[in-house]
Amino acid sequence: MVGAIIIGDQTAAVEPQSPSRAGLYPRAWVTVEVLGKSPIARIAESLKDICDAVSVIMNDPPNTQDVTTDPVGDLATERFANYKAEGFETVLIVRCGAYVELDAAEMLSFHQENGSTVTRAFNDNGPLDVWTVAPSVLPEHTPLLSALAGGGAAVYCSKGYVNQLQNAPDFRRLVLDGFSSRCRLRPCGSEVKRGIWICEGAQIERSARVVAPAFIGRDGHISAECLVTRGSNVESNSRVDFGTAVEDSSILSNSYVGIGLDLSHSIVDGHNLFNLRHNVNLEITDPVVMRQNAVRGGDRRSLGSIETRQMALSSVE
Repeated sequence: MVGAIIIGDQTAAVEPQSPSRAGLYPRAWVTVEVLGKSPIARIAESLKDICDAVSVIMNDPPNTQDVTTDPVGDLATERFANYKAEGFETVLIVRCGAYVELDAAEMLSFHQENGSTVTRAFNDNGPLDVWTVAPSVLPEHTPLLSALAGGGAAVYCSKGYVNQLQNAPDFRRLVLDGFSSRCRLRPCGSEVKRGIWICEGAQIERSARVVAPAFIGRDGHISAECLVTRGSNVESNSRVDFGTAVEDSSILSNSYVGIGLDLSHSIVDGHNLFNLRHNVNLEITDPVVMRQNAVRGGDRRSLGSIETRQMALSSVE
């Protein structure tokens, strides 16, 4: 049997020394909905067909976490021990900071054919945080991530797409790469016209214009006289109000953008505005201009039936 552990670690997402820089964000970009589903959910779903069990482990946002502890590492170690006790021969471990596409079935075959105890994926730029491990060879009660960092792993060369997702420009690049099919990340919903994807529950007023490539997420609302163009994505439960133009921008889930604005080269997340051209992050205090909508489930809904665990070990979905 083959198991998978996907670790979504949010502790590296914040650098409080420079709060105005656009690259900073209070949660890991890999957990943020993009074209209808978060990258971490897409990675998990891609493993369902080749693994007998897939577990996603995520910690709380860093501003609520005790930095003296490593709850994610502890939970990963516990899940790995459970797989070992259940008789799994191989465990695939993915630590999500980057969005990584690789042929997991090929990597597993390489690992088994070479008789390796630990195999790590590499690409042309160096090591990736993806390993295959034989549970029987790791000592009991050894922290999993520490054991993997110890070196000595066999090298599997991956040619798949990788986006480091370290900052806002990386996130926008992932959106555009998804639109242009430079990676396997495809927009959710229906392609109602060439290059225009619309999800269930989205509303687009008759006088609004949506120009390809563009994406409107689940329960999104594009008001009258609006324009959404040049690779823009409006994620789930977000609203663009009357007469606003959205160009080369991302509006993240549960966000409201007000009347008559000209938004370009930016990312909106509630009351936060990341301007990529000027590399600044602005907090908009006027709720008439931008604000957070009431949350309707968000990215975790997209994990479906995959086992998901938070710090408190509560099992969800």
